[in-house]
Amino acid sequence: MARLTIVRDKVEMSEAAAERITSVVESAIATRGLAAVSLTGGDTPDLLYQLLADQSRPWRGRIDWRHLHVFWGDEREVPPDHPQSNFGLAYRLLIQHVAIPVTQIHRMRGELPASDAGRLYNAVLRARRDQTVGPLFDVMLLGIGENAHIASIFPDSPLLAGREGPPYTDREAPPYTPEYQSDLDGVGRPFTGRQIELATGIHVPDLNQWRITMTPSALLDSDVIVMIASGTSKAGAIAAAVEGSLDVARYPAQLLLTAGERVEWIIDSAAAARLRGAPRA
Repeated sequence: MARLTIVRDKVEMSEAAAERITSVVESAIATRGLAAVSLTGGDTPDLLYQLLADQSRPWRGRIDWRHLHVFWGDEREVPPDHPQSNFGLAYRLLIQHVAIPVTQIHRMRGELPASDAGRLYNAVLRARRDQTVGPLFDVMLLGIGENAHIASIFPDSPLLAGREGPPYTDREAPPYTPEYQSDLDGVGRPFTGRQIELATGIHVPDLNQWRITMTPSALLDSDVIVMIASGTSKAGAIAAAVEGSLDVARYPAQLLLTAGERVEWIIDSAAAARLRGAPRA
């Protein structure tokens, strides 16, 4: 079963998540000389990112940022400086304040058509998969939507039906060029074979938007999956994901059930309000 930590509010949630992420990263760097973390977007992680970047708090000094690779679980089809960019959020609040080498920042190319950006990111992840023993990531940080979506895997997504291979669109992938070499430095060569997709561009009909997202195969390929949530608006989705009748097509966060104790929910009391008999901090 997943682990569940319930705290009072978003501040305590962010502090607990900062501690857990820092601990896992410290251990990975001590063991292998590097760590890989996948970040999330939206409103939930903003304070967490600020805490990790804050010189007056303990977590920034405990991480050797020179040995950290950062990835993203999903991205909107927007440029990196757009207010809705998941990369942009993490860059403003965290990345620009710490010493992560630029070749170890592996963002999704939201300025491209999502189908193209998805294929490029799949190449990045396939290259890392080919050269990595053990999980792709040390930490997969995820939030949850009010409809129980994770990353950009929404209810009734074709990704939930095992349709992880292209095409989702008739737009062609761009050729690999040196322009994208920074995406592959440190994780290896571009992947060119047909295997299970790890990232893709996908259309979300309910939003009438294109997104770039890791597929379930990539999202679950992590040593630790840290789920964060705050506020009453997430309570129903969390109850469905953790305790609801199994219906992954309706509640994509139920994908996490297959990961067992590797999943760690860190949520505040408002987000936990509809969990039956859950222990409180």
